[in-house]
Amino acid sequence: MKNRSFRSIFVSVIIGIILVISIANFVVYGLNYIEIRDSKIQKMEDVDAYMNDMITISLNNLKGLKQICYTDNNARNILLEDNGINDQKTKFENQSYMDNALKHIASMDTVILRATIINRYGNIYCTDTSVPEKYASSIQEMTGEWNLLRGKEDEYYFGGIQGNEENILTFLHPLYTYAKTPIALLAVDLDYKKLQTIFDNSTYEDSGNCFILEGEQELFCTGNQGNYKEEEKEKILQHGRKMLSEDSGVEAFDTGDKKVYISVKQNMLSGWIIVQVIPENEMFLEINQKMKLNFLFLLGALSLVVYFSLYYTKKIIEPLEEFCRRISHTKEGELQIIDLDQKKLTKEIKDVTENYNKMAKWMNEYLAREIVYEKNQRKIQSNMLRYQINPHFLYNTLNIIASMGELSDYPEIVEMTKNLSCIMQYNVKGGRFVTLKAEVDMVKAYLEIQKVRFHGGFSVSYEIEEGVENIRIVKFILQPIVENIFAHGFLQEEEENKILIKAYRDNGRLIILVKDNGEGMSQDKIEELNRILWIETKRMKSIDEEEKSIGINNVNIRLKNCYGEDYGVRIGNNPGKGTEVELLLGIKGPEEETQKYEKGISG
Repeated sequence: MKNRSFRSIFVSVIIGIILVISIANFVVYGLNYIEIRDSKIQKMEDVDAYMNDMITISLNNLKGLKQICYTDNNARNILLEDNGINDQKTKFENQSYMDNALKHIASMDTVILRATIINRYGNIYCTDTSVPEKYASSIQEMTGEWNLLRGKEDEYYFGGIQGNEENILTFLHPLYTYAKTPIALLAVDLDYKKLQTIFDNSTYEDSGNCFILEGEQELFCTGNQGNYKEEEKEKILQHGRKMLSEDSGVEAFDTGDKKVYISVKQNMLSGWIIVQVIPENEMFLEINQKMKLNFLFLLGALSLVVYFSLYYTKKIIEPLEEFCRRISHTKEGELQIIDLDQKKLTKEIKDVTENYNKMAKWMNEYLAREIVYEKNQRKIQSNMLRYQINPHFLYNTLNIIASMGELSDYPEIVEMTKNLSCIMQYNVKGGRFVTLKAEVDMVKAYLEIQKVRFHGGFSVSYEIEEGVENIRIVKFILQPIVENIFAHGFLQEEEENKILIKAYRDNGRLIILVKDNGEGMSQDKIEELNRILWIETKRMKSIDEEEKSIGINNVNIRLKNCYGEDYGVRIGNNPGKGTEVELLLGIKGPEEETQKYEKGISG
């Protein structure tokens, strides 16, 4: 396959960037469209719920007035009789009782201006001390017709029942006995302006229109009432009533002239229907404007890219292609100095050429020195091989000593040389990770040598949980801990000295416990050591593998580098009863351990 020129690659990249940005723009638009639609629908549902709550709160005491015949026996009995034929005292008591009952309920609601009840005998009870004559006459005429008491329920009258009070909405409701017999008519004047203000404040600025209906009658409307023609509004409200009967959520609806989103909810207390409407173009107005701005920005950016690509093609790409052609003719084994016409070069190309020439000169000198250095190194390595001692020579020597001890009947020498050979092979061979069993076997060999040294002055017990022997761990972490026991733990040469080595799983970790019954340490000393191990010690970026440091702090750092800051060495103590050292390790596969360890080493 023929290599493409930088020019063609550059043009392809520009076209690719244009396509990627365009596709990304459409994808983002689609995702934002769905997100905004879902957000707006949720917002509509929230507004419906809030409006429903506000209606319930505003008309809560209206419920008490409607149920006065069920909740107040005295009120029901007064309404059932003609108060006009009672004596003056009874008439006054009945009138006062009913007026106070109505005031008690209505006074707790700021939207109720006046509540009036008139029974079939024409007795009027009202929250107002005096009932206007025209008002009393109007309600008596309405009651006399009994229109509301023959199968009708709630009715609403704008401007009051007289129709001349602009800010009043009168609510009419028949009152019944338990036998569903109509006995009176309830007329409640509601503060229309205050209710309208409450509903206006219950909607968001961008929540479109909200219509509150009672049956076929429109009671309230929030938002701009000029958004829809009368015919459009009737279609929307009719569809809203249909959605309510079908118990639908938010739906998209096409009025013929525009597409809108409609949500419907009915208030259980009043029976009012909340119909919220948002035009689709308003719902997505912001994202459409952003999309237009994005395309204008993209168009401007592409124009700049095309202009600069043409400019830099002449000023940079063509000189670079010439530069590449000159480099391709470099002699074998030596970088050539490039000499281009400086007048045709831009400052950037001049800098590249000068830097390349400096690098070529330096590389040529460096290669010449490397050739000489390589020859000298071969000579040095040849000389060093003469003096290098093969590790097998040491193993063979130890085996000869063991054989001589066996022939001379010195079993201690035989045992020590075998154990020493085992330790040397363990340290030299293998990688950084071994099984727990191999680590414990090496420590056993070490302890056998120490038994010869201390004439058997201690005993060792092992408690290795079944199944943990094959877990791979960091190599050479157990012997330094055990060695500290002989350096600091045992102060008396007695046969009662004991060492316990225990290994078990705990909450996804491998715990290795090394415990002795020596003198122990003071609590202050223990706290100081743990502070150094867990607080002051930072994870090392590298470890000198040649030094093979064997201190507890070295073991702690190696464990933290391999497994993390939650692992390491912890020291416990029982003064006078010995010291215990706890090694906390992770349980992983050898590959994962090796990768993490090498990552910690390299920083």
